[in-house]
Formats: sequence, C-alpha cells, structure tokens
Amino acid sequence: MAKPTVSNQTNTEAKLLKYAENVFKKSTENASLFPEATTLLADLGVVLELFRDGITEANYRDKRQVVIKNQHGARLKQALYHLSLHVELVANGDANLILAAGFIPSKDKANAGYVGISPKPTGLTVQLGAQGLLMAELGVKSWQSARFYQFEYRAVGANAWTTVISPKSKVSIRDLEHLQEYEFRVTYLGPDPTPVYSDSVRCYIV
Repeated sequence: MAKPTVSNQTNTEAKLLKYAENVFKKSTENASLFPEATTLLADLGVVLELFRDGITEANYRDKRQVVIKNQHGARLKQALYHLSLHVELVANGDANLILAAGFIPSKDKANAGYVGISPKPTGLTVQLGAQGLLMAELGVKSWQSARFYQFEYRAVGANAWTTVISPKSKVSIRDLEHLQEYEFRVTYLGPDPTPVYSDSVRCYIV
C-alpha cells in the first residue's frame, strides 16, 4: 500500500522547506478531501512560516538565531509527520489522494508484513557531549519497521515532555541546562503510531 513519505524528502533544509511548502499548498487547495485536517494544516502553516523566517534570520550568523531556526525545523518535520498520518488514514493506500495532499507516495517494504503496536524499545543510551556543550547524544536499538524514532526528554520533576522526532535511531539534544538532571525515553513510530515507551534513563548535564 502506498504511504506518504516524509523522512527521505526532508533531509536538508532546502528540501524540507520546498517539500513543506508543496504539502501546505496542495493540502490547502484540496482541503475538501481532508476535512478533519484543518487544525493539522493550520499548525503546519504557522511553523512553516516560522522556519522560513528563521532561515533568513540565521543567514546573519547569529548563533541564537541558528538554534531557533533548527528548533523550527524540528517542529516542521513533526507537523509534516502528524499530517502524513492523517493523510495515510484517509487515503488508505490511494496514491492519488496522497499526491493531492502534496506528499510523495511510496510503498514501504519494511512495514509491509508488520501489523500491530510497535514493540518496546530497548538499549536506550545517553552520552554527554564535551563538558560545557550542554548536549546529549541519544541512541536506541533500531527496529526494521520503524518509520521514525520519537525521543522525549524533560527535567526531573517536570510534567511535560519535549519531543524530538528523528528518522534515525540516534539524535542530538542541545541547549540543556547546566547541572540539571534530565530523564530520557523513546518510542518507535511504526505502522501503528500508538507509543510504547522504553525504560527512562536519567542523567545530569555537566
């Protein structure tokens, strides 16, 4: 069955911007085909504009603006992914509907034989960057049928988790707080997007 593709269309800033612009344009033009995607599409439009402006601001080589641009880029990928799930559900394998939403359809051979909730991830590791960089490198055992890896982190004692979606089983988390203890977890995003989280790992940032 054809599915909307995201990760292999967004692996550079230029491709991400172009792909997101096309998805937003086509999905808006064909909004009647996806009547329940109004909020998802609105969110995509907002973060798309922020990312576009962020690229312009980052051209002045202001480090803070580069960080902000990267954050908007991560949010834009998440917005595309969430919209793609809705389009996949509505399209039910129809490549024409996927194209109508601006996504490029693809047959996912890795997922073709798997049905059901993703397994619990194992082997989550957290490695700190050099002292003073305030970053952590996260990795987890890969899973063949994973479309994405959803890493999450929060300061110990906080309620809300911050989400970072990656097409790979490794990701870098930056701009953490010095001497703050964090906890990290991850879930696979497969054919069934229901999250099944790994055991959490705690680590102090130095």
